[in-house]
Amino acid sequence: MNLVTSIYKIENINLLKDYLDYALINVPKYSINYKDIDVDKAVKLCDENNIKVILSINRIMHPGDLNNVEELINKYKDKDVLFYIADLGVLNILKKYDLLNKVIYNPETMITNYLDLKLYNDMVLACGVSNEITLEDLKLMYDKTNSNIFYQGFGLRLMFYSRRKLISLYGNKNNTTYPKENVYLREITRTDYMPIIENEENTLIYRPYYISLLDKLNDIKFVKFLYIESFNIDMYLFKDINRIYFEAIKNDKLLYVLPEFNSLKLNIEDGFIYKDSVYQKEELKK
Repeated sequence: MNLVTSIYKIENINLLKDYLDYALINVPKYSINYKDIDVDKAVKLCDENNIKVILSINRIMHPGDLNNVEELINKYKDKDVLFYIADLGVLNILKKYDLLNKVIYNPETMITNYLDLKLYNDMVLACGVSNEITLEDLKLMYDKTNSNIFYQGFGLRLMFYSRRKLISLYGNKNNTTYPKENVYLREITRTDYMPIIENEENTLIYRPYYISLLDKLNDIKFVKFLYIESFNIDMYLFKDINRIYFEAIKNDKLLYVLPEFNSLKLNIEDGFIYKDSVYQKEELKK
């Protein structure tokens, strides 16, 4: 199992460098969530510290974006990096340059059964499996396909993604200017606060709680790439989280680090780990 950690700033690499297998560098404008980071410097710093690099270009692209994406891929295609994508147009560009063996394809919630997993995994290095299914189903998918799986093991889980500028549209409707990050959305009938962010390309809404599979690591040893998400967490706190996962995976110290992790008192929920989502139609009112 390889530990993959999301990286948004150069200083995050320096802070976490002792506990990284792969740094997933969120490329500005081409990743769905990003900060201002010099990708060249980030790749160089990772190389100097023997950290493997995954470039996240996982936004759903507009046709007008594809020429620039192709230039980006050309720039890094001969370097020792992997490409993390969600767009089939980008997949075709990588196929054009015979780079499918460097691709992690993760369309977020779309791969939920072993037939889809096998279809895509036969083409690329690894596939992201949805966190909206149970661990039992995840294990079944692996048993049926023996695929390389990319799976989120910690962090806020993306629940909504749109190219529409929803905060700006709401502000226009109310003739008010709202901040675009470090803000939260609450449904009127609920108490949870969901992180929402709008950047130049899209709007993202995350679930109000963290998911964590630390105590399930022995059950998912077959996962090739375990991803931990650092978004919206204090980086010094996240350093402890990243170290704990690293020690559990690389040094087989799960029993030693689990009490420390539990002492952090994070807002963690099971999500769909044990129970499938159930959709019911509302009754029509007469």
